[in-house]
Amino acid sequence: MPMPSQMIAAAFSAVVMRANLPISVALVWISNPFTMPPIFYFNYVVGSHLLGLKATEDWHFELSWQWMWHTLGDLWMPLFLGSAVVGLALGLIGYFTIDIFWRMHVIKSWKARRRKKWQKKFREQSRLEK
Repeated sequence: MPMPSQMIAAAFSAVVMRANLPISVALVWISNPFTMPPIFYFNYVVGSHLLGLKATEDWHFELSWQWMWHTLGDLWMPLFLGSAVVGLALGLIGYFTIDIFWRMHVIKSWKARRRKKWQKKFREQSRLEK
């Protein structure tokens, strides 16, 4: 659920957990008043499917305490389950994607370092032979 001062909470959490501060703050902007309704609806549909319930098609989202108090009572379980499952799945996908890209970057750096070392060694050998 969105909360006031999400960027401050994300920045504080990133500093405490030694995570990437700019990425943590930027990712908060994924959930904004324009993207929350489709995100919530998708999570609700996923949760309804997992619970074996029929997702209501006339569901609409409203960012107000009144909507949350009256409507969320019927929707909380599929929405919560769907949000947890989608969040976990996207978190795992993001983690392994970043891990793969990081490993590729490290391997590329090692190869470049090794190539420079061999080039330097070859230049020194050719100077000694002259």
